[in-house]
Amino acid sequence: MKVLMFGWEFPPFNSGGLGVACEGLAKGLALLRVKVIFVLPKKLNCHHPNFKIIFADEENNIEIKAINSLLKPYITSQSYKQTAQKIGLKNIYEADLFKEVLRYGKLAEKIAKTETFDIIHAHDWLSFPAGIMAKNVSGRPLVVHVHATEFDRAGDNPNPFVYAVEKIGMEKADAVIAISNFTKNKIIENYNIEPSKIKVVYNAINQNYFDQTLSGPNQLFDLKKAGKKIVLFVGRITLQKGPDYFLQAAQKVLAFNKNVVFVVAGSGDMERQIIETAANMGIADKFLFAGFLKGEDLKKAYMAADLFVLPSVSEPFGLVALESLMLKTPILVSKQSGVSEVIQNALKTDFWDTDEMANKILACLTYQGLGTTLQEESFKEMEKLSWEKSAQKCIDIYSEVLSK
Repeated sequence: MKVLMFGWEFPPFNSGGLGVACEGLAKGLALLRVKVIFVLPKKLNCHHPNFKIIFADEENNIEIKAINSLLKPYITSQSYKQTAQKIGLKNIYEADLFKEVLRYGKLAEKIAKTETFDIIHAHDWLSFPAGIMAKNVSGRPLVVHVHATEFDRAGDNPNPFVYAVEKIGMEKADAVIAISNFTKNKIIENYNIEPSKIKVVYNAINQNYFDQTLSGPNQLFDLKKAGKKIVLFVGRITLQKGPDYFLQAAQKVLAFNKNVVFVVAGSGDMERQIIETAANMGIADKFLFAGFLKGEDLKKAYMAADLFVLPSVSEPFGLVALESLMLKTPILVSKQSGVSEVIQNALKTDFWDTDEMANKILACLTYQGLGTTLQEESFKEMEKLSWEKSAQKCIDIYSEVLSK
């Protein structure tokens, strides 16, 4: 089986969980002997933008192609405009995000004309037009993979263009993959897609992705040696991820325990607002804003934390929670998250219930046995998750679609 896959980033050049999920799934498929042609939009300042990378350990089953585009995950109309103005359009890119999405689709159509494949797999709305155009030119079936909807990103005020692209993509697709039942229900409720068309395939984690060896000092451990407890937030600092609720819970925790440090690892459009709010609340000295972390630096943050908190308002899955568990740090997750469906041994609260969030943070920090038990039992659950299992479910979906 050969899959033409449209995605948005690929580690180590990633800005969030979408790239991690795309890599995990592509490698899982490759290990199951599925050939993947992975198409990425990537800004390349050269006359021959197409390239390919072959992963030797997967017997040449992943081929990556790049199209010259400014598109990237989590991009907004405003951030696209700022990037385009900064570099100058140079008669290559479109003047606005939505025209660029359609231009990318046309470029993807050219790839579909030159490649042979059995099925098309498109990740999230930016690649849906590419998937549809590839389907139109090839006649091959299309599977769209929904990692987040516009209602997750924008709440009850969705961008009408993005919503339309998502809806058309799901309607034109032969099957829709949702990364959780939480996301499936949103699709049914907001896009009126037939439930039987939507298949749930949970994200997973590479069991060998993290190890506990560190190079160089971990300054957060110095805080622990000084008797501090560390509570960690990892994610984009945006409305969807609930950083404002994290602040409210932190203030309530600090009213009972001044010996806690809250680490925020991430960046986003609310970053300045959150920093200023922490200062206005009088708790800025208890916060460490670390910026976007990845690789070794992110691993050090997970390992130093006594508790990881995912306070998302709307979280289709939440891979960062699994990353935390891989490094044996217990988690507290929003009930409005997909990861809460697959990990039972976790503390859970509604995102808006900051009293309960604070109570559970305090309980975990106060009673060492609670954190230890959660960590041990949730780690056992982690062993049931793998990208190969997720990939096999995708193969089953491909086979079902191809048999029609």
